[in-house]
Amino acid sequence: MRNLRMDTKKLLLALGLFMMSTPTLFYSQLTPHISEKRLSKDTSKADIDGVYIFYNDEGAVAKQVIKKNGTPIVKTKHFKKNIAGKKFQISVNNKENFPVRIQKQLQNQPSVYPMPEKFIVISDIEGEYDAFRTFLINNKVIDKNNQWIFGSGHLITLGDFFDRGLLVTQTLWLIYSLEEQAEKAGGKVHFILGNHDIMNMSHDFRYVRKKYFENARLMNEEYINFYKPNTELGRWLGTKNIIEKIGSYVFVHAGISKEVSDLNLSIPEMNSIARRYYFNTKSAQTSSDKLANGLYMYAKSPTWYRGFGKEDIDRSDFEEIRQKMGADKFVIGHTLHTTITYLLDKKVIDIDVHHAGGKTQGLLVENGKEYAVDIHGNTSAIVENASPEDGD
Repeated sequence: MRNLRMDTKKLLLALGLFMMSTPTLFYSQLTPHISEKRLSKDTSKADIDGVYIFYNDEGAVAKQVIKKNGTPIVKTKHFKKNIAGKKFQISVNNKENFPVRIQKQLQNQPSVYPMPEKFIVISDIEGEYDAFRTFLINNKVIDKNNQWIFGSGHLITLGDFFDRGLLVTQTLWLIYSLEEQAEKAGGKVHFILGNHDIMNMSHDFRYVRKKYFENARLMNEEYINFYKPNTELGRWLGTKNIIEKIGSYVFVHAGISKEVSDLNLSIPEMNSIARRYYFNTKSAQTSSDKLANGLYMYAKSPTWYRGFGKEDIDRSDFEEIRQKMGADKFVIGHTLHTTITYLLDKKVIDIDVHHAGGKTQGLLVENGKEYAVDIHGNTSAIVENASPEDGD
């Protein structure tokens, strides 16, 4: 136990409790939430990661962990000029990398969209970059060079791309890189936030792998500041929504509880209020603002609620919520099942499957028809009421 406490103290150093730099002082003063039990069993170590781009008064600093002769080292570059449009290479391993160009302008994303001719949805990737990329290639969303080939179609990522896996950063940069490509082709990439994404943007690191704390210490940085508004990925994540409506489908990571529905907020209003607290969710949970408090109410919030996924919501309450939101169907993740499945009389499609266990699937809607699609690009009918699986 003593050694565990010492290891935890070292990790807290990386989290920023004892290292406070002026530009990020406020966030360093937040108390990180970690799981000693998980970390004590985690054998991952410092490894290839990044790029992390931190902005300061003088410009920007870009840091990456690379490997030289098998040893992880930090590569650092300082920039005094605006880096918008600059290209960086994202390393997946010693052999694979891909380019990313820094977007010239980041804007808060719209909440409501017209129905496209086709869209494909996937959720809960949790750092499983290889499965995600293979799924996109075999379903003809991208080619083997990570170039967009989905035309005017929409790719919807439905939350929880952080935690558990070891290639989180690479997965985020891949999605980031596809956004402008899709726009140029008349398509769209949606990144809808889930609970694990917001946990990392704020201060809840219970599911973060040890690799990332080790990398933070190696870079002489603080993990708690990796995704804050003074970073490129933090700024990008801050523009994303917790709920969107596309055509008559409502996309939300977990679901809409009666408590949230009773706040009587429109979808744009939900996103606007939630966005104020992405980087410090604790302040929303303790706020006197009933709307903010309601949107971040544990187990009832749109990123945590399991009433849809477990089908234990009162059916009349569900129908009232559906009618109020003008939704034909809800598409959710968050609650794990053995396969993509229809729930609640086919009014909910739950797409959370065990990607890390080799079961990668998504939802394809094309010309008004709904299909389950797998990692090989095969389509199949969506089953009703598939068996739930254990998940946390």
